[in-house]
Amino acid sequence: MCPAPDSAECAGTGPAPGLPPDLPEVAAWCGAAGDWERLDEPGSGIELHLCRAGERIRVLAVRGEIDAAEAAAFQDAAIDLVRTARYLVVDLSGVRFLASRGLAALVRTQRAAEAVGTALYVITGGSRVVLRPMQVTGVDGQLQLVGALEDLERPA
Repeated sequence: MCPAPDSAECAGTGPAPGLPPDLPEVAAWCGAAGDWERLDEPGSGIELHLCRAGERIRVLAVRGEIDAAEAAAFQDAAIDLVRTARYLVVDLSGVRFLASRGLAALVRTQRAAEAVGTALYVITGGSRVVLRPMQVTGVDGQLQLVGALEDLERPA
């Protein structure tokens, strides 16, 4: 969990060493750019990148803004992945804005994950843009927040 944006647990942002800088930090689990599938509609305000890191692990990297217009697309993608994965890692380190509807989408995703026995982890990258709304609303206490991918042990 990330107790505060500047805590040691929330340190560590950016891509893994040796990988293109435009890939999210979860690229360490997923490999090169060719291993990522784009789920969003071109021209939308949000980018949703999916990687299948093994048979049971799904990584959803989000970039852009999760606002009222984009929250439904994020939620639909995340809940679809919850149904097919044992572990879902949602990387929000590339999010520039997180609105209340985005928070609601995260909570709904968590509930869907609990219902089917999927473990959901949310990477914050230590971003105040992501952490602050979660802290103010109490959503941070409902999710398994991780500062960086290195803080997670990859499931076998």
